[in-house]
Amino acid sequence: MSSVPFSLTSAPHNLKQVFLPSSKLQPPAECSHLVRRDQLCKRLKHASNVALAILQSPPGYGRSTLMGQHYRQLRQDGQRVGWLALNEDDRALTTFSAGLKGVIELADQAGPMVDTYTRVGETELKQALTALLALLQVNSERPLYLFIDDVHHLSGTDSVRLLSMLIEHAPQGLHFILSFLGDPCLSVARHRMHGQVFDLTLKDLRFTHGEMSALLASHGISSLDGEPLAEFEARMDGWVGGLRLAALLLQRNPAQLDNLVRLTGERRQFAEFFMQDVLLRQPVKVQEFLLHTAILERFSIPLCQTIMPDNDNRELLRECEQRGLFLLPLDDEGKWYRYHPLFAEFLRQQLQERQPELFRQLSRRASDWFCDNEYYSDAFSHALVAGESLRAVELMDAYCEEIFSVDGDAGRLVDLLPPEQTIRFPRILLALSWNMLVLWQFEIAGQLITQAATRIEVLEAEGQISETELRNLKNLLLHRQMMMAMFTDNARNVEQMADQLIEDYEDAHPLVRASLYTALIYARRESLKLDDIEYLNKLANEHLSRSGSPMAHVFHQAIVGPARYMTGRTHLAVQSLTEALRIAERIAGKGSPQAAVVAMHLARIHFERDELSLSRQLLDEYLPKAASKGFVDQTVAGWLTQAKLSMIDADAVTAFKMLDQAELFAETYHLERLRLFTLAERLKWLLRQGEINEVIRLGRKYDLRGAIASVAPHQGVSSRDEARALCWIRVAFAEDRLVDALNQAKQWRHFLSATNAVRSVLRWDLIIAHLALLSGDQRAAQRTLRRAMFKAAPTGFIRVFLDEGAWLETLLREQLRSANLLGEQADVFASELLKRFGGDQPVATMSASPSNDTTPVAGALTSREIEILKMVDAGLLNREIGGKLGMTEGSVKWYLQQVYDKIGIRRRSLAADRARQLGMLQ
Repeated sequence: MSSVPFSLTSAPHNLKQVFLPSSKLQPPAECSHLVRRDQLCKRLKHASNVALAILQSPPGYGRSTLMGQHYRQLRQDGQRVGWLALNEDDRALTTFSAGLKGVIELADQAGPMVDTYTRVGETELKQALTALLALLQVNSERPLYLFIDDVHHLSGTDSVRLLSMLIEHAPQGLHFILSFLGDPCLSVARHRMHGQVFDLTLKDLRFTHGEMSALLASHGISSLDGEPLAEFEARMDGWVGGLRLAALLLQRNPAQLDNLVRLTGERRQFAEFFMQDVLLRQPVKVQEFLLHTAILERFSIPLCQTIMPDNDNRELLRECEQRGLFLLPLDDEGKWYRYHPLFAEFLRQQLQERQPELFRQLSRRASDWFCDNEYYSDAFSHALVAGESLRAVELMDAYCEEIFSVDGDAGRLVDLLPPEQTIRFPRILLALSWNMLVLWQFEIAGQLITQAATRIEVLEAEGQISETELRNLKNLLLHRQMMMAMFTDNARNVEQMADQLIEDYEDAHPLVRASLYTALIYARRESLKLDDIEYLNKLANEHLSRSGSPMAHVFHQAIVGPARYMTGRTHLAVQSLTEALRIAERIAGKGSPQAAVVAMHLARIHFERDELSLSRQLLDEYLPKAASKGFVDQTVAGWLTQAKLSMIDADAVTAFKMLDQAELFAETYHLERLRLFTLAERLKWLLRQGEINEVIRLGRKYDLRGAIASVAPHQGVSSRDEARALCWIRVAFAEDRLVDALNQAKQWRHFLSATNAVRSVLRWDLIIAHLALLSGDQRAAQRTLRRAMFKAAPTGFIRVFLDEGAWLETLLREQLRSANLLGEQADVFASELLKRFGGDQPVATMSASPSNDTTPVAGALTSREIEILKMVDAGLLNREIGGKLGMTEGSVKWYLQQVYDKIGIRRRSLAADRARQLGMLQ
């Protein structure tokens, strides 16, 4: 390695000349060959105008690599740059000041980088500062970017004082880019206060998923995926040093991935690094602090004082931060910390092997502290680690509501307990049953509820519990039975049990109490009793605010959102569901099943408001997870909305595939409401495609051809009954029973108009308008459509109109042509609908031939419609056409109505000529 002497002409004669390696004056050569960190380089470049950039992290997070990449980019851009890498030998003031002088002079040299490093020994701090400032003035008109790597080596010396003074008195145009292992060892408070400091911390330097994948790919590893890879990435926690070591191991043997999630087998290289390069380099007191606190998944100063009362833990924690010992803050206030997962596992293993009894003792102390401070899940876990399974069971029994309310995966904790112990505690069984219900595990949930009921009976018979505790257990049992009814979509039973529990279970946990009002909202919503939804929502939120469970708020909104949708409060529904989605994504992550619980409702409302791009985005991200956990509601919203979007895209295959998935799910879990709404949607699209015989066949299969009274609205009717009535109506369409269908639709519309079910009323209004039109009563159809637009205008419901297709567009154009527009909200709404119709493609139809006629055509003719129109042109009667095509006379009339709507004419005798004129019939 080459080296060159350096001295200043102003230096005293008695200063000795020292030679240093040239590698210190340039970044490591490998910097340019590693994974590019373009985003961080871009952030550094944008911050080039500040006086000071600071990079701080534990070892192995790529500080030097990132600085090297930034350094080379600045050189390519023609900037003045200098690099100085420090180590323990550079702590002396003479060495450090000489190095700075060499870097500054080297930055002013033209041409390629030269191999030189120099030092000069000035013994006085002021002399060194004066000389450096004078040197900086030589070429001060051009900015200088001074990179100094590993500044922590100067901690506690005059050299760091010199650097602080140089930063303080630096001329304009001098920019420092400094890296530290741990916290910076110099004060820059004044510069930070004036916005002259740019920080990159461990949070920024951790490798992202994409960067981790790129690093693995650079080692020829690109086939890893699935849960093992996800756990591997979680263990690595963005630590590039560990990733590079793991990549070398996997390069030799990809099967070692499973071993890389434990400190066994090939992971010994990690243990050796942590032992030799980290732990053994620390003072004894720091080693002891690391080993003792590593038993904790997270820790704070008060907790440390409990398990190590004789230590100055605040100072030790501060020293660990300064030394960069893989310590990660969990909040901005510095109250809670954790270690890197691999480092923590290494430390725990060391303590367990060296002092197993101390390991258990510290775990017991931690369990007691967490319990006293109401962190019951942590208390439970540490009791298990201490080997005290009975205490863990008792903690779970006493605080299961609290544990399950804050831990969405608390079921895994129960799985750690001996089954012979948990079955003796009905509270644990009931808590676990609730968890199973969320996961659609209805059979297991039912078994757990039965076991809990049996155990409560035994406890009562043996007199082992007090009357108060017995009453609470029975109320808790009833609550789980209510939740079972809710998740299995039995609204009638839910309402009865919720009312009883609200009256009797006043001392319930806030989460349980809130769920009673949530369940009541669900029951009232499905029973079409919508007037007190907001009042019940207010009561539920009062208890949710005290429950300590953000995810409970998410599940609550998954019930309230659909209720608001039904009442036409779409803006409020979008607002609250969006907030709930952010909470779920923050807790469980984007694309998670928890977030899907509310995302599907948002997708449906965006669709109804014709915000199709927003709807598609949510469905693309969350529909695959919609059936993982939650309620039946999100499955109805998700699959049916996707089917509608597919029909808009003229992709009938995908649309019916979505309906098939929904139907299969409904049959698997015996969800009748989902099955009926799916069937209603299927029948609607079959009618649009002219599959009359298939509609009639399904009507027979599902017993939808009975008397009108069998599906008429009545006291105690539910949304499930409404779905069945929709199916009945569509079968009646196909069978040409238009009078019965119209009477039925009017009954439902009249019934629902008193319930505030705005979305349902609109649906029935449009059915009535269509039936009136098919029956030849165009004026009645116009009146009904006008009434629907008045109702819809304030709500933002748009797709319910657009999805009706050609017949409604034609009716709407006729209405606006003949009406005396008064500028009312309904008129504005109608005009907006026509604009959107103009940009909407026909649903599941064939393209029409071009025509020179400028009259708008609402839709193209299907092959069946063309066939019927040709027979009309040949003079055949409807009865004769039906005989030839194997359909009823009413079905022929229905097809002709579709033709009339599309070509904009009502006279049978002129229909064929008009179709030819438009290029739709040869």
